[in-house]
Amino acid sequence: MHPTDAVAAVTHHDPYPYYAELVRHRPVHRDEGLGLWVAAGAGEVADVLAAEACRVRPLREPVPRHLAGSAAGDAFGQLVRMNDGAFHAAVKPALAGALATVRPAQVGAIARACAKHLVAAAGGCLTRAGIDNALVRLPVQVVGQLLGLPEAGSAETIAGVGAFVRCCAPGATTGDVGAGHAAAAALVDAFRRALAAQGEADGLLPHLARLAREAGTEAVAANALGLLFQAHDATAGLLGNALVALARRPDLRPSLRREPGLGKAFVREVLRHDPPVQNTRRFLAADATVAGVRMGAGEAVLVVLAAANRDPSVNSDPDRFDMGRRNARCFAMGDGRHACPGHRIAAMIAASAVAVLAEPVVGLDDLGEPAGYRPSVNVRIPVFSVARR
Repeated sequence: MHPTDAVAAVTHHDPYPYYAELVRHRPVHRDEGLGLWVAAGAGEVADVLAAEACRVRPLREPVPRHLAGSAAGDAFGQLVRMNDGAFHAAVKPALAGALATVRPAQVGAIARACAKHLVAAAGGCLTRAGIDNALVRLPVQVVGQLLGLPEAGSAETIAGVGAFVRCCAPGATTGDVGAGHAAAAALVDAFRRALAAQGEADGLLPHLARLAREAGTEAVAANALGLLFQAHDATAGLLGNALVALARRPDLRPSLRREPGLGKAFVREVLRHDPPVQNTRRFLAADATVAGVRMGAGEAVLVVLAAANRDPSVNSDPDRFDMGRRNARCFAMGDGRHACPGHRIAAMIAASAVAVLAEPVVGLDDLGEPAGYRPSVNVRIPVFSVARR
């Protein structure tokens, strides 16, 4: 059965036939059940992401109401990915510039070391529950180490990032918001301390602080927390979906073990074929014609990135998993002025971790299909041990 709508599709066991139907017959349409416009075709998605009238937050609600006045809300309000205008224009280049200084070899070494540690801690063979744990811990630990956060791998840090992520989600409970407020305050304070300790030294966090000096320490700490947020969900989803792809294609494992360089091409195709971020949203700041449709100020658009990735007008034979695909069009990490500046690091983390987890002794041969997907309105993260519904 098809999912009921494009939001339910995110955690459906196979949303891609439904996405194909949207691309063919309803590339842009109004879904009254969701109360949203939906853009699914590649051209329509590109138009929405490029439209000046389409913003990442509603003009009247720059911070979600349930977060206003909290440490989590203060951090959310300073995230580059949740801002347009002058703040975005000033801080986004600084964030991108800082991330560009990160060496691929450094990311690979940390990711492999973290993956090996998780495998060793599990006695050399990961169970399905062990894989679930790796998806949660490994990306946050790697990004935290790159940022120079001393306690990056601690259970407290992992739990804190998760609490911040949950409190920012639509439908967060009062308990979620309280836990997220405390977690955001603690994590931002940890980044303040890390900045003070590192000073003008080389490294991702000090480099970001130098580039974004005019934005201030609070904005730097908030966007460092934003990188952990992305690792907790988007990078975890990318790694998880890469493991699903590898479990379904055992013939690829020997070549990936034999030629580690193929990991980049493998992860690049996972990003297109089964992306972690399935959709994003844009909000109309004024009446405008977008993707050929007249939309009103205050209306919202669900931008179905995963559907656009499989639009045959931009990727031929789009349902085929092809590591050798040339000139692939991929919207998985956004497009235009709000394209994710950390996509290169996320891909390197996934590729390096997969190289370790693909080893025969790890237990991937018995992984099988996921039991379900973590509840989410936009990120596709498999769960292997127990389906969380």
